[in-house]
Amino acid sequence: MTRGEIWKDLLKHTVLPLIIALFLFLIFKSVFTKNGETEYFYVWLCCGIPFGIRRMFVWLVPHGYDLGGTVGMIAVNFIIGGLIGGVILTWRLVVAVWYIPLTIYRLLTN
Repeated sequence: MTRGEIWKDLLKHTVLPLIIALFLFLIFKSVFTKNGETEYFYVWLCCGIPFGIRRMFVWLVPHGYDLGGTVGMIAVNFIIGGLIGGVILTWRLVVAVWYIPLTIYRLLTN
């Protein structure tokens, strides 16, 4: 790998997921902080929605319901998508931490 590819790989796998996670945390901070206490389930749910919601609308499609059923199915999609997205976000952050020593190794051996 060239140095440019190594830096591109570092940005793609480390910097970008960390920036996205921090951005989501700062956006939704008012949602999951009540009386100065952080509710970690809401952190998991709110920060995971962008990572998991596109997978949920494939599985649970709100079709053939009345208005209440459709709104309920969309809410369930958001909740389950947030839970799945929280797992995906956690995995991407673990990969981001793994890529730091890997990038150092690649730069030193290149």
